[in-house]
Amino acid sequence: MQSKFFQKFLIENKNILEKYGKIIEVKRNDILHSTTEELKQVSIILKGKLKVVKYTSEGYEQVLKYLNKNESFGEGLIFSGENYPSYIVAEEDSKVLEISREGVLELFRENEDFLVLYLNEISKKLLNLSNIVDILIIKSIKERLIRYFALLYKQQKSEIIYFKSKQQIANEIGSVREVVSRKIKELIDENIIEEIDKNHIKLINLKIFE
Repeated sequence: MQSKFFQKFLIENKNILEKYGKIIEVKRNDILHSTTEELKQVSIILKGKLKVVKYTSEGYEQVLKYLNKNESFGEGLIFSGENYPSYIVAEEDSKVLEISREGVLELFRENEDFLVLYLNEISKKLLNLSNIVDILIIKSIKERLIRYFALLYKQQKSEIIYFKSKQQIANEIGSVREVVSRKIKELIDENIIEEIDKNHIKLINLKIFE
């Protein structure tokens, strides 16, 4: 959720949130939700950072996504009757506002802005998922990386691209951090991109990313 709207949303809907919402505090590495639980609420991070993970049969953790302050999750499945598709784990000490199905429906009735924002969030996440699926179809990790940077270029509208970490890139394009680092170096050596710092690259050959 957008920060300005988020603050306005909390103030204007205080009564509904008190009736249908609850605030949960979780410590670092605590599991907030697991795949054995039915998803019955929309969650908004008030403080801290969470991660969406799956575990392999050997017990290894695979991070699918990080969720930061003011971000939300659960919008797409709250009315499906399905369980959480992944584990939600605290990356750091966090505070989360959870709103029940009944509360979400009440917010739809009482606040048109919330309904528009809610549908916008679902649309953006579905579009992003579609783009990621398109990237994963590509066999070459290097080509996946180029397509991923092209997606960020389109979203951020800047030749200087921000990303949270190389590990996150690896998670989203279906690779490992070491391979992503190696392929980024290849793109640098080929004068396709320039590495500014650990979270930013500059696109040199823009035609490749358009």
